[in-house]
Amino acid sequence: MVAGLDVDRLRDTPLFPKLPEAFREASYVLAAYDPPNLVTASRVKGKIIATSEKTGAPPDLIRHAAAAPIWIVARGDTPLPLTGNLANINPLLQQTLYTRVTARIESRVQFVAEGVCATPEAAEHLEQNLRAIATLAKLPLEVRRDGATVHVTGSASIETIAGLF
Repeated sequence: MVAGLDVDRLRDTPLFPKLPEAFREASYVLAAYDPPNLVTASRVKGKIIATSEKTGAPPDLIRHAAAAPIWIVARGDTPLPLTGNLANINPLLQQTLYTRVTARIESRVQFVAEGVCATPEAAEHLEQNLRAIATLAKLPLEVRRDGATVHVTGSASIETIAGLF
């Protein structure tokens, strides 16, 4: 998984005070999780501060990064270290080759998720699962499929998002 956080674009939003203190001085944070390792790099006053000295080519997922204030790209075959209800995301991710989530902050967190599946049939299965979950949980999600890609859009309060972590 790789993720980016454009802290400068989030500074004047209600989400900024909820960021980890270590990120608030940064202008941008990039994180990569390759089980069991988590590596972060932050740009602070023009300098890069990394949690690891590991170097090398960036993960293949970085090519799917987005120019959004918040973005995450996760490979479908790698379970994320999520607990509680968030752990239910892993079986959905496993139906994809990769998933990209982008978010922007307005009065609420507006997000778009794109699950890229191996085949249109796999995408149809994922679409059905997402529609069922949204209906059962009464989540106001818009779900549509385009070939082998499933698109989900929705919004949540900042408090709801912050409460997930």
